Amino acid sequence: MLASGKPGAALALVRKQMGLSQADFAELLHWDRTHAGRVERGEVGTIFDVRELIRAADALGIPRSALLPLLLGDPDAGTIEGGGAEGVDDVDRRQFVQTATLAVTAGAAADVPWSGPMRVGTGHIAYIRAVTQRLWEHDNVYGGGRIADFAIEQYRLARRLVDHGEYGPRVGADLIDAAGRLADFAGWVAEDNGWVDVARRFYMEGVLLAEQGGKDELLTNAIANVAFLATKRPTSREPVRLAQRASELARRVPSARLNALRAAREAVAHAAVGERREFEQAMIRAWREVDRGLDDPDDLTWLQFVTSAEIRSIEARGRSYLGQHSRAATIYRKATSSAGTMLLRDQASYRAYFAASLAGLGDLNTAITEGHAALSLLEGPVSSPRLVEELRPVRVAAERISGDEGERFRLRFDALCGSTVGQGKSLAST
Repeated sequence: MLASGKPGAALALVRKQMGLSQADFAELLHWDRTHAGRVERGEVGTIFDVRELIRAADALGIPRSALLPLLLGDPDAGTIEGGGAEGVDDVDRRQFVQTATLAVTAGAAADVPWSGPMRVGTGHIAYIRAVTQRLWEHDNVYGGGRIADFAIEQYRLARRLVDHGEYGPRVGADLIDAAGRLADFAGWVAEDNGWVDVARRFYMEGVLLAEQGGKDELLTNAIANVAFLATKRPTSREPVRLAQRASELARRVPSARLNALRAAREAVAHAAVGERREFEQAMIRAWREVDRGLDDPDDLTWLQFVTSAEIRSIEARGRSYLGQHSRAATIYRKATSSAGTMLLRDQASYRAYFAASLAGLGDLNTAITEGHAALSLLEGPVSSPRLVEELRPVRVAAERISGDEGERFRLRFDALCGSTVGQGKSLAST
């Protein structure tokens, strides 16, 4: 199809094999669904713009080298990158994409091995890392609500490579690292969709893979994810023990962002179990890291969300756990005052948290106003059932308010909750 000049049809075929709807495809490229359909049918010239073609291929995980038949008009154009012994051991990247998409179509059950051994090469690892990078970039701006199923299927595929592929020590170490990072992302989007038990499972898989890989930065993140999730249902000091272990590991990694994040989340773990003094001490360490500077260009993509505003937001959550609702609301108010310079997902986060804190303080009218601002983002570009649920205290408060604004908030909130029902059906067997 590529060589015959029908890239739209080729992209549609891969999209269907990956189990993506046209709406999913459009979401990845920030198109509307109608435009995506016209591109696939060849009714618009968008895809013949090389930049757009590459963007679409990247979104679907198609190696750019697989576009050579179209660009050269030669159906026999090769797709294996040459040079070096590693290239000899590489699986043909086009073959890998076909195998990957077929595996996703079949459900990619983690306990079903391939019919024959698959030799894993650097092409597989590059694919997993590229997918993880794009997923984080999407989540950083738009949230994880609409990409959870896709992310989880991609992790299942990566895990099958780890469990059933054939590879040497060097490729194996890179594969485990890549799969561990994708496990962390799968856990995060599950959490962002409100699937707490599913999130914990993926986070624990991330811990196991990180232990095998022996990388402190990856292990730090994996343990900290489990710890932060545990603060939402604290039944013991487990969140504190895990958070302290993550902070201990983080000190070995020269990243102010990572160390600030871990110290702040350790503070929240202390707050969740009522340890006020320990909370304050951990926050002092977090702000000390912020003062070092959060602008290291070598930080990984997933760390880009760690800003001064994010640390303030984490601090506010801890103060809410300690019953310091007024101080929490003050912090959130400062964060929302600069919302215009933030990514959309961050704007939605801070407005939702601020609205909930105001409801806790009894400032119901302002809580409704801020809640409407958060819903405007969550109804449109940002998708995060977790943040919708953060607004539930405002929904409860709206019952006590007479007038149009309270009623309008209830209707908007209930409609948005209803739109998330039934998502994540592929997780039934997870």
